[in-house]
Order: sequence, then C-alpha cells, then structure tokens
Amino acid sequence: MFVAVRRERFSNCPEFGVRLDLYKHLASIAGNDPIDYLEFGVWKGDAIDAWRKLNKATESRFVGFDTFEGLPEDWEEGHPKGTFSTDGATPRIDDPRVSFVKGLFQKTLLGFLERVKLQNRLVINVDCDLYSATLYVLTMLDRYFQPGTIIIFDDFYSMSHEFKAFVDYDRSYGRQWRALGRMPHCMKTAIEICS
Repeated sequence: MFVAVRRERFSNCPEFGVRLDLYKHLASIAGNDPIDYLEFGVWKGDAIDAWRKLNKATESRFVGFDTFEGLPEDWEEGHPKGTFSTDGATPRIDDPRVSFVKGLFQKTLLGFLERVKLQNRLVINVDCDLYSATLYVLTMLDRYFQPGTIIIFDDFYSMSHEFKAFVDYDRSYGRQWRALGRMPHCMKTAIEICS
C-alpha cells in the first residue's frame, strides 16, 4: 500500500537525475528571498554547501544538525552504527550564514527552537536516515510549517525509515502537501506544505 501511495503522489512531479538538479529546481521555487534552511544529517556538508550557493540572500540562515560521530544505531544493511562519522569535525564552509549544531536531534532541536526565531521561508532537508530521528524532526517542526515550506527527504526510498516516518507523520498531522520533485524511484523527494 505504501509503495502505491508513493507512486501515485509523486508520479506527476519533475524527475531529476542528480541531487544538485533537484536542489536547483527547489531553489528556483523558493526564489532569492531569505530562507531558514535546516538540515538534519550533514555528514561532509555537501548539501548545505550547495544550498548556501543557490540562495544568496544575506538574511538567509543555513543550520546543519548532526552528531558528526556517525549513525547512533544500525540503519540499513551496510550502514552500521558509526557510519558517516567525521570524528566530530564539522564541515569547513566559509560563509557566516552557515552554522552547525552538534548532538542528537532529540537533544539539540528543542533548545535551538527556543533560542532562534524562524522568520523566513523554511527549507528542511531531512537526511536523518533513521525512522525515530525523522519522525522526531517532523513532529517538532510541524508548528513552524507554513504554506510554502519545502521539505526534502534524502532517503525516501528507505521504506522502514524516512518514508515510514513521513507516512506516520502525514497520517497524524493531516497536512495538505504537494510533490515538487524527485529522483528516480523516489530515492530523494521534495514536497511543499500547502496548508
């Protein structure tokens, strides 16, 4: 059933062969207005670096959340606990609009939201990998989602993790959304919150 829902909802949106082309498409939708870009799962920083280059607005903020110590538990086959570790080192990106928050999302996101006012259009990059982390991020940020919020799922193909977490979130919160773009087999997808 989940696969049918995914195919139906994403079959009519543009498909892109590489991640950067998907990002360019989404950045064109967001325009050059300031954005608050929050990325959950940074690793080496390629995605956050791409986005800060795509959006030049000086008031934009790009915040990457990660432990930088790798997965806190086993994920899918070939990705045991510790995969994606940078030994605690954050990416070096020379842009004052970029910052990083180190730690588990469940221990850092709430404090961040209490300290920082999200005031621009939200672009959320969900590269959480794990079901629990993905569901936590979506439920914690739901109150900040407005029409126009863009959510990117980096591993949407993962039926028991990011995809399942989104399905459970969608059933629980009942947001209206539309598909904006995808990569083949919905490996990576993006949606826009409509209401």
